[in-house]
Amino acid sequence: MLLGPPGSGKGTLATSLSEHLGVAVFVTGDALRAAIDAKSKLGEKVKADVEAGRLVDDETILALAQGFLAAHPEGVLFDGFPRTIRQAAGLRSLVSAEDDLHVIYLDASEETITSRLTSRRVCPGCGEIYNMRFKPPKKDGVCDNCGTTLIRRKDDTEEVIRDRYQVYLRETAPLVDYFARELLRVDGNLSGDKVLERIRGELCPA
Repeated sequence: MLLGPPGSGKGTLATSLSEHLGVAVFVTGDALRAAIDAKSKLGEKVKADVEAGRLVDDETILALAQGFLAAHPEGVLFDGFPRTIRQAAGLRSLVSAEDDLHVIYLDASEETITSRLTSRRVCPGCGEIYNMRFKPPKKDGVCDNCGTTLIRRKDDTEEVIRDRYQVYLRETAPLVDYFARELLRVDGNLSGDKVLERIRGELCPA
């Protein structure tokens, strides 16, 4: 399980760890955006909250997580879930006592995540993520992989980002105490390579 504020690097880390561990990744944001794009009943219900950077209700998120767990009994890496104590309690009820639960907390500052997310661009074609400061495309504004014009997500404005950070502090930070026994705290202000090296050394020794 990966915890941390928006922009702390959970998505990039999830990709690397899932490949190393051979497990599927549950990405709350991606699951919600897929529902919105599909114009499903659930998608219409959460569209306004997602675009404004607000947290979606716990029942909806738990339903998505339960379905994903059922489809991937070999193991799941949760990226950005749970986000509240109620979701955390719900997750404990979904996993068996025999399951190993590891919680990685990426501790990044508000200034770090604001800088990262205001510079983020996403390819709507293949899903590749770029950062105009740290990982720019070869051609400005165009995806290296498929040539699609990159976009800025509606929730990647400074105002929304800072609001999401305050929501995180209020609603999600208490999970650090809730999962104290399983928690591995990592400096999320570091580069992605250094974060991955630390985590693999702790959880995935050669």
